Amino acid sequence: MERSQRERLTEELTLVLLYLTSFTEKQCPNVRMAWKTHDWTALDDLAEDGFMVPPHNRKNYTRYLTDEGVEKAKELLEQIGPSLGFKKEDWGD
Repeated sequence: MERSQRERLTEELTLVLLYLTSFTEKQCPNVRMAWKTHDWTALDDLAEDGFMVPPHNRKNYTRYLTDEGVEKAKELLEQIGPSLGFKKEDWGD
């Protein structure tokens, strides 16, 4: 089954986020690893900036975007989407 442009964009942005939050360890310096979830510090910073609702419990992986967060995400997609080969209509709403 062919993936939609939105699915491809999500996949590519997730890969970028995984890379940006990846790390190596002394015993395996050539192996780059990333946690399955997004960086906790980044999530905390997004909540502090008002883009996400602060979590009641860090063990809960669900995060809630605020209206400001949704608008900021759309703004960022408009800026970086074209450089990744995506048009606004590709990522939908």
